[in-house]
Order: sequence, then C-alpha cells, then structure tokens
Amino acid sequence: MNIFSQFIKSLYSPKHIASFRFQGIGKAILYAFLLSLITILPSSIYLTNAILDGADHMAKTLTTDFPEFEIKDGRLHSDESLPVIINDDVATFHFDSTGSLNANDITSPTGVDFGILQDEFVIAADGESQTIPYSMIPGLELTNEKASDYIKSAKTSLYIIIGLCMLVMYLFTTAIFFLEITLLAYLTGLFVTSMNRKATFGQQWRIATYSFTLAVTFFTFMNFIQVPVIGDVYVKWFITLMMIYLTIKEMPIPKSKQKTIQS
Repeated sequence: MNIFSQFIKSLYSPKHIASFRFQGIGKAILYAFLLSLITILPSSIYLTNAILDGADHMAKTLTTDFPEFEIKDGRLHSDESLPVIINDDVATFHFDSTGSLNANDITSPTGVDFGILQDEFVIAADGESQTIPYSMIPGLELTNEKASDYIKSAKTSLYIIIGLCMLVMYLFTTAIFFLEITLLAYLTGLFVTSMNRKATFGQQWRIATYSFTLAVTFFTFMNFIQVPVIGDVYVKWFITLMMIYLTIKEMPIPKSKQKTIQS
C-alpha cells in the first residue's frame, strides 16, 4: 500500500493502522514527514500571500509614513524614542529602534503584521510569525528610500525569502512533531500493557504516527478556513489517543496472555 493510500485509511480505519505496525520504520518516518508538511500548508499559503501582497504596499509606506531610519551593522537606528505603530486596511506596521518590542509582540491572529525592530525584521500572518535578523545579511545598509527601492526591484528575491521562511517553519514543525510522536509512543505502550496486547517500541511509534492522521487533517482544514479551535492542544491529543485506543483494540491478544486472563 502506498503512502497516500495509507493516509486515507488512517483517517478512519484503526484496523488498518494496527496492520501498519509491521511495516518498515523508514516508511513510518517518511509518513511523519508528510504529516509535518500537511501541517504547515495553511500557514505557508497565508505567509506567501501576505509577503507578496504586502511588498508593494510596504514599499510605499516606508517612504510616506515611517520615520527616517537607517539599518547598519545589524541594528536599526532612528531618532524615535518610542515605538511607532501604523495601521491601515492592508496591514499593521510596527517600527521600533528602542528595543522595547520583540518578535513575540508582533502577532496577527487573522491579518498581516510587519515589524521593523531593533535587530530583526518580523512578518506575522494567520497567527504564525517569522523573523529575519539583520545580521543574516552581511554588509546590510538600508534607509527608507533604499529599502523602498529594494522591495520594488527585488520581487524575485522575495520567493527566496519565502522559501527560507517555509524551510525554517517546516524544520521546526517537524522537530516538534517527532517529539510528540515519541511521547505518544510511550503512552501507546501504557495502552498496550493495560489492554493485554503486545508490541515493541518501534511498533508503538508506528501506531502513534498513523494515529495522528485524523487530528492533523482536522486542524489543517480548520486553519485553512481560519476557524480557531478552543483548547486545540487538548483536542488534538484527545483525537489521537482515541485513535490509538481503537487501534490497539484491533490487535489480537497473545495466546500466553489469553491463558493468564482465563486463569
């Protein structure tokens, strides 16, 4: 069965998930990478649209609404003593050369926020934020006019920036995802023991991976339609643990344990 058929079966069939525990670990790892990719799709799409749609608007705003500034030696310099926030119909812009704001202050549950902070640039869209430290670009020197001209003439470079942001997002999401699967694998072991089944840790890891499918698909859909889920972490784990429980029920009880239960 190919990986996409496994994805469909894992949405509704604990019996199939139980059978997947015997396949090679490499295929399960590949499947985990696929789920990680699916997880970031909504954020990637909204981030791409936000960057491309906001580029021209930001180029204009830099010269008309922003204070005079210079980015040099990896830091933002200006005469402003307080952060400046500019709101319009397209986006919200945060300007701060004082160090009062950081990336965590640039949040956007539904819209788009841009931040030009003391030592980094921040873009937030659909609740996800990405940062680009000025120090990542050696020899960077920018003023209002230079930044505006650069944005206008560097549309092609934006795709590189978008690609880098997506790569960072994917790697971070994948790392968290693998940690969650490993923790769920240990919890799967508790289910296996309490329900008198038998499974190696590798099999528990495979079961946890495929049991994540329904929760990942549900939250990806909700993110696409931009509907927040209250207690999302608890809902995700509840769905996954229920799938794990139903999967283990599909596993046969070993004969040795059947005798123990009967006696």
